[in-house]
Amino acid sequence: MKKMIIPLFCAVALLLNAGAYAASFSVANSVAGVPLVERKAVQQFYTEQNGKFLWVNGDKLSSDTKDIIENIGKSWEHGLNPSNYRYMALQELAKNGVPEGRELETELLITDAVIRYSQDISGMRLSPKELGEDSASWSRGIDGYSLLRILSENSDRSDFIQQLLPQDETYKRLTKELKSIVDDISQNPDKKTARIKFSGVLKPGMKSASIIQIRRKLGDNGNSDVYDDALKAKVQAFQRQHGLAADGIIGQRSFDAINQTRTQKLVKLIANLERRRWVRRPMPSKYILVNIPQMQLQAVQNSRVAFEMPVIVGRDKRPTTSFVDSVIGVRFNPLWYVPDTIKKEDFLPALRKDINALDKKGIQFRVKTETGMKKVSASEINWNEMTAENLKSIQMYQDSGDENALGVIRVLMPNKYDIYLHDTNAPSLFSKDDRALSSGCVRVSEPRRIANFILGDNQGWSEKNIESYINSHKLKEVSAAVPIPVYLLYYTAWQDTDGQVIITNDVYGWDAKLVQALRQKGKIPFE
Repeated sequence: MKKMIIPLFCAVALLLNAGAYAASFSVANSVAGVPLVERKAVQQFYTEQNGKFLWVNGDKLSSDTKDIIENIGKSWEHGLNPSNYRYMALQELAKNGVPEGRELETELLITDAVIRYSQDISGMRLSPKELGEDSASWSRGIDGYSLLRILSENSDRSDFIQQLLPQDETYKRLTKELKSIVDDISQNPDKKTARIKFSGVLKPGMKSASIIQIRRKLGDNGNSDVYDDALKAKVQAFQRQHGLAADGIIGQRSFDAINQTRTQKLVKLIANLERRRWVRRPMPSKYILVNIPQMQLQAVQNSRVAFEMPVIVGRDKRPTTSFVDSVIGVRFNPLWYVPDTIKKEDFLPALRKDINALDKKGIQFRVKTETGMKKVSASEINWNEMTAENLKSIQMYQDSGDENALGVIRVLMPNKYDIYLHDTNAPSLFSKDDRALSSGCVRVSEPRRIANFILGDNQGWSEKNIESYINSHKLKEVSAAVPIPVYLLYYTAWQDTDGQVIITNDVYGWDAKLVQALRQKGKIPFE
């Protein structure tokens, strides 16, 4: 439903002193009733240009200005709201020309719209704090002064602005999918999506009244209420198309995907296009990428995916944070120092019930003394009277070994979230479809392969080094010759190798939260 939220354009008297700007270009705080987004940048630019216009030529607009206005009108295809850039007023100017005596007002109106649009397509539209996002990781968009300087020297200003958008095929494919869904909603507004109600798991051979509904959802006209092989093939194809394990078993994640409505898909596409614009470009030629909802890791070498693997990410109550960092090395046979969250929420309640609760895990304890850290037993600490603040001063740790929660390999990537990639002592969990199981860190299914990818550029490096370090049973840290960027991203929509758009489950509900925040600010073009 292409219903735009378009405010009325207010025609007002000239807001600038046109006679004064030649000597000292003075920009008012607003134009056409709307505050200028970067007034100081605009004033500095036009002062340096001696008031020379970018967009207005007499009573006409330049041809590339009209192209920019046309692109702004299509910005809804990216999940943007054209009204945020005063599209109706710009469209009127492109159609009828510049009103006599309002050349300067028109020039600044277009400048303001171009800055707003360019910043929105090259970075975040909301503040990181407002979204609970990492402020250092994401692009905030091109600054107004730099943009105007570049545009003043560019022969194709429209093309330059469009190049600020992500240029990868996945981004372009997602915009097409968004347009397709919007067109479908617009043409078939009354089409209903019946929700299948079922709790539990359906496996081939089982019988259920829900089977008939599932058949209809997946385009199967059969009338059997038994889960047969023909339906299994369709379920597996559906699971592959939605980033799920194609095992033919219909669990909660598969039911959620089957019940997905057009509006839910639209929300995910808007959120994913938004997040993709946050990532600073160009991307490096070598990096590690973890897609949290996909529960998958990619190692990229020479701008191509060298390999990928399943990973385990944080569960809903302890989500894996989305941010960008650098890997600086690898630690072999690591000790595990228990994070404060696990100490407080998991281990303290267990110790209050049973003083020996952590013995099987091999957890050891140290407390601060005047002479330093002292090793103590669990029985020497009064857990019942332990406060959250005092608990932080107690060190809980686990020695290297088979029971160590980090396995034998930990990736070194210091960050304020204390989230990192590591091995695990429970590899069987990688066979699960839903792998949102950790306390926030990312467990990798092929840790040796990751270690080799990180350390492969080190002089004299060999894969044999890995086994040598592990078999020594001693803690060993090896720095990477070159730090490697690592991206922990939250993408619920992407393109597979066949060009098929995959739209998977919003595991933490972050898509809905992001789109709701944008909607409240009037930045969504759909109702």
